[in-house]
Amino acid sequence: MNETKVKNERGKFPHVFSECKIGSVTLPNRVVFPAWVLNYANTDGTVSDKLMKYYTDLAEGGCGLIFTGAATVTDDGIPFDRVMSVSSDKCIPGLKKLFAAVKKTGAKAGIQIVHYGRQSSTSASGDVLMAPSAIPCPVMSQYDPEYKVREMTLEDIEMMREAFIAAALRAVKAGVDVVEIHACNGYLLNEFLSPYSNKREDNYGGSAENRARLVVEILAGIRSRLKDPAAVGLRVSGDEFVEGGLRPDDFKELVPMFEKAGMQMLNTTAGVYESMAHIVPPKDMGETPHVDMAAQIKQFTSVPVCAVGSILTIETAESILASGKAGLIAMGRAQMADPAIVRKTAEGREAGIMKCKHCNNCTFWTTGDPEVYCAVNPDYKKPAASA
Repeated sequence: MNETKVKNERGKFPHVFSECKIGSVTLPNRVVFPAWVLNYANTDGTVSDKLMKYYTDLAEGGCGLIFTGAATVTDDGIPFDRVMSVSSDKCIPGLKKLFAAVKKTGAKAGIQIVHYGRQSSTSASGDVLMAPSAIPCPVMSQYDPEYKVREMTLEDIEMMREAFIAAALRAVKAGVDVVEIHACNGYLLNEFLSPYSNKREDNYGGSAENRARLVVEILAGIRSRLKDPAAVGLRVSGDEFVEGGLRPDDFKELVPMFEKAGMQMLNTTAGVYESMAHIVPPKDMGETPHVDMAAQIKQFTSVPVCAVGSILTIETAESILASGKAGLIAMGRAQMADPAIVRKTAEGREAGIMKCKHCNNCTFWTTGDPEVYCAVNPDYKKPAASA
């Protein structure tokens, strides 16, 4: 039995510390660490000692499901120098070691797989970027003087579909429990889903069914080739907060297609680069700004739905779960500040929790830092020379 659950048998926070099934995978509790681009990997995308420590600390701290990543499915269009990868078999040994370390604690190991699409940098990657339509990202095209994007051909789409499926199978071979398909925050698969960024006139554009086609094909392709009991999830931006973008009501049509194709968990987030504040909500948005969005989308599916966004305490997580608005709670910044927040709460040591200041200094892609730093956690504070 998971040690965190045993020590929570004082009866406090019963919803947080209850088990949750995702397909055939049973999570020891309802707290999730969402995939986060940390820029801690080796330069070839393999698992570094720093990544190993980061995720192992979270697992030992009691988090039920830890999504590593976002890990790239191909080597093109990568915007940073130390992004995790699962694009080739060379990544498997490091991932195998990482997943084993996470699972040894009783936590479940997840990985999120991604392609950045138009929201990357030609200067950084050296590539002409690919997208469903040749529409520049309004943010990155202003930031990058060499920015170039092209519309994907049908051959490109076929290659990308197979790249996602192959990446998922590599992760499963390495021992992962849950594979999550990244279709949110304005990256490639989100670009296909959204009428805001997808203006294609073929079978991958236009209707909701067509815009969802690539995601559906990836989900179905993974499930059909998966012989392991690993689960498959999907993460979406339930509201893009841009004119003409996806809204929660759109998922009434989209989610049943995903579920039919094999989705076993739905992880919600919000925003694209043009609405960056919704991706990592700042303090002035208040607490839990996107929970009601998750609750709305939860009506459209029977699989567990995960809520996220400025959920900074286990007390808040318990309240959300008790209300029925979500079945899982993603806590990113709170667990960055203190990776043992779950265990400390379970053991009645709340007074010793290092609390997130909600300062968003950890969002290195907005601060210009080379990697994620934390203003609270001494293990990840910005070096004095970089201050």
